[in-house]
Amino acid sequence: MATAKKNTTPNPVEALAQARALVSQWEAEHEQAKEAAEDLFARLDGGDETVTGLDLATAEAEIKRTEHLLGMARKRIPAAERAVKLYEGRTNPVLAEYLHGIIEEHRFSFGLFGIPVEVVPQRPEKVTAPAAYLWQTEGADYDYKTGRQTGMVNLLVAVPSDGLDHVRQACSAAVHKLIRDAGRADVRDSVATYPDHFILSVHLVDLEPFMPVISEGSTTTGNDLAREVGGLAAVRSKQWIDDPRTGRMANTHTIMYRKPSGEVIAQTRDGDTVRRKVRVNFTVHGIHRNIDAGELAKFVDDAIEDVKGTFSAGLGRVESAKVTDRELTKVNAEVVAIVSGGYVARPALAVTAELILISKAAA
Repeated sequence: MATAKKNTTPNPVEALAQARALVSQWEAEHEQAKEAAEDLFARLDGGDETVTGLDLATAEAEIKRTEHLLGMARKRIPAAERAVKLYEGRTNPVLAEYLHGIIEEHRFSFGLFGIPVEVVPQRPEKVTAPAAYLWQTEGADYDYKTGRQTGMVNLLVAVPSDGLDHVRQACSAAVHKLIRDAGRADVRDSVATYPDHFILSVHLVDLEPFMPVISEGSTTTGNDLAREVGGLAAVRSKQWIDDPRTGRMANTHTIMYRKPSGEVIAQTRDGDTVRRKVRVNFTVHGIHRNIDAGELAKFVDDAIEDVKGTFSAGLGRVESAKVTDRELTKVNAEVVAIVSGGYVARPALAVTAELILISKAAA
């Protein structure tokens, strides 16, 4: 019985690692060759007559040899990196999976209700309507400092010709509304239309993914996160009023937040999942009127609920959040009156909250 041969050909990721290891090897040997030659010349300068011309010629030839081998090893890196990008597009299509999740949640907006949507490793050769496919031709670019991602994803939709234009327009509009206008990424798109299908190519820039990949050594503080929670509390307090100047309804901030600050107080890792515990502090108070502690606390509690699931650059996505302390205080708020302006001490609430943010560790 014949024994099946084991495939020992490395995949592109392994091949790139080997190529980089080879560069490191020749860098080390090149440095050693230069140091050996310098040692020989130092011995000559010290009067060592045992150093021969052959020693010098061999040392200098070794410098040239390792220099050329190092240059060739470095030239192989770009091709190996390109192969990895193509390989990851097929094996780790994170952007296609992201857009698939958006479509599944908003099928009516995309005009794809009742149409099967599938993530595939490459463009299908044959399609039968109705069907939709998502794929990437290459892997995403990762910003391991922030967790954002950039890259291209393709959406092929096959539907009967009488509905093709409608679905194409719906898909393009939905991508801009649900990703760009929602602040999740910058979006550029182009479309190629065929008799029985279209391909929408979407370039996502600085996407805030569902599960960001962030370096474990991230030095990001929680200051921006504190501003996010304080800002959500302020938004939650908006009230609609009748603006006599315009005759229209307008909203105004009932409260504002001050002194946001934050810090990462703990970090744990389970497999490739990283959780960071962040403590944030801020103060909220009324702007044009006194607001009691109960009202302020309600706005803060609502903000804590709103912040769950949000993306925070360099920290991850908020998995859980809770208020750990509320302290009554007062702040000097500016007051503008008809006759004169000034400041008045308003009741305020100093808030401390703790949030858990989840991400994946960068390899």
